[in-house]
Formats: sequence, structure tokens, C-alpha cells
Amino acid sequence: MLAPATLLAQPKITFDKIVHDFGKVKEADGAAVHDFTFKNTGTAPLIIQNVTTTCGCTTPEWTKQPIPPGSEGFIKVSYDVRGRPGAIDKTITVSSNTKPATTHLRITGEVSPVDRQPAEAFRYTAGALRMDNLHVSFSRVYSYEKPTLVATAYNPGTNPVKISFVHLPSYIKVDVSPSTIRKDEKASIKITYDAAGKNEWGFVSDLISMIQNDDTSKEYKLTITANIQEDFSKWTNNQLQNAPSALLEKSVIEGEKIKKGEKAEYKLKMTNNGKSKLLIRKAESTSQQVKVTAPKEIAPGASSELLISYDTTGQTGLQSKTISIITNDPKNPSITVRLKVEVIE
Repeated sequence: MLAPATLLAQPKITFDKIVHDFGKVKEADGAAVHDFTFKNTGTAPLIIQNVTTTCGCTTPEWTKQPIPPGSEGFIKVSYDVRGRPGAIDKTITVSSNTKPATTHLRITGEVSPVDRQPAEAFRYTAGALRMDNLHVSFSRVYSYEKPTLVATAYNPGTNPVKISFVHLPSYIKVDVSPSTIRKDEKASIKITYDAAGKNEWGFVSDLISMIQNDDTSKEYKLTITANIQEDFSKWTNNQLQNAPSALLEKSVIEGEKIKKGEKAEYKLKMTNNGKSKLLIRKAESTSQQVKVTAPKEIAPGASSELLISYDTTGQTGLQSKTISIITNDPKNPSITVRLKVEVIE
């Protein structure tokens, strides 16, 4: 029988800081790099299982071997600033064998653009116009915010082009100035995003339609994305003391081998160890082959199961799928689960 001290032994991850501000960096420098250092202040070996980011522009590296109590490790974050002038605001999710199982880091800053010729600055074609970007990313947005970002259009042709937007959802507003662009002129496309109006959580995406010269037969798409989160800094001490607490039985599902074309189902137990109702706001996978069915809420002290269904059609070999769970637990609002299986012929 194990001694009581052994039964209670568990790792604990303590970072020197969880937010790093790069300040002003130059786009010409290529990459902004920072090492987040941490210490295992627990009583059992610490294992970093995975590190994920909100976009492909941020590349993480981390300590792969188990970290004994009292020892240190690192999460190295490299942000590619090339072609990304403007604000930096990215979230890094660290999954480990700690409780809670996820820790959120953040990088901020501002990228100063390099001077470019129009052909370099406006790389994307949209009808008669050139655009500096066809994807407007709001990164993290709190549920009550209405942030504004700007895309720029350039007219390389000889004829004036009038811009307008159609079929806009109620939570996205667009202001174009000037609305008609003459030869070699630019227009600012100000996009305002109402997170409360979207009424969703986590990573969300929309397509908005631009038309030119009132020609509705051709629509040019801009992608709008956001990561909508709750601002727990506004919670009172009483709310925090009586908050829900989400606990998953495991953060990695190691599935057995599956034959190609078959479907497999997995159950994942979630417990609310807190003092108020746990809301599961979103539970989904980045893979279309994986479907997640989750309860809407879990009462204090109660448990429930998430049902994960994996369709292996068109899949083969070792597979690793990511599942994201968004809750109202202020200490663990975003939970990442990995499904690892081997699909055989």
C-alpha cells in the first residue's frame, strides 16, 4: 500500500509570468521570440503534454522530458511578424498533468510595418481591387467588447471602383472610407465586431461579402475570426469564491486501433467540484471527423459525461485530434483534450 504522502503527491506548474509584452517590434526583423520559464513547485514529476496556439503564426517549443519537483522548464514562443503589421495579441494553451490541466499564456505587442510598394503591400486580388488582407482576425475578444479593425483596399486600375458590403450579420458593421476609390488610391475598411451580438464562445468565424460598383452578381469574401472569452477579472470576490470548478478525468484519450471506415465512441467524465453551476458553453473538435456531445450544465458536486464520436472514413495511420471545451470556470475556462488513435486498413 502506498503511503499517504505518495497518494497526495502531484505536480504544480508555476510560471515567472503568464503575459509577455514584446513592445514595438519591426516587421523586417522576421520573428519575435520569448521563453516563458516555469518551475515545478509540486511534489511529483511535471509533464508538459501539449502546447497549442491560436494561429499558425505562433510556433511553440517546450521541455519534453518529465520535470522533477523543484526543477525548471520552458515554453519557447516564436511569433512570425512578417506580413503581420499591427497589434500582437495571441494566446498559448499549455496542457500538462497538473490540476487544472491547462494554463493560458499570452503574448502582446505591436509590429511596425516595413515600407512596401503597392504590389507588395496589397498581395490579394478582389475583383478590380488589391487588398492587404482577406482575413481580419480579432484574436481575443471579451464577450462585452465591440472592437474595430481595419483592412485596406487599393485600386491599381484606371477606373473608379465603388465598394459596398451586403448580407452582413447584425453583429458585424463595416464602414468604408472613401466608398469610391480612384486610380492609385486606397480605402479603409473599418470592421466593428459586436461579441455580445454574436452570442457564441471560443473561436468563431464568419464570411462577409463585398461587391464592387453595385454589381451583385459577383461577391468577394472576407473572413472574420474572433476568440470570444469571458472577462473573469470583472468577477467579484464572492463570485470567485463560489465559482464552478471543471475537472476532467483525463486530458488525453488513448484509443485502441480502429479499422478504416469504422466509427468509435469514447466517454469522458467531467465533474463540477465548485460551488455553483458549471456551464459548458462549447465543446467541439477542429476535425470534421470528430463530433462532441456535451451537457449544457453540471450542478455543483455532480458529474456528467461527454460523448466523443470519431468517424475514420478517409483516415489512416496514427491520428491526433484536438477537442476544445469552453466553460465558465474562471480558473479553467478553456480545456484541451487530445484523442490519439491508430487507424488501420
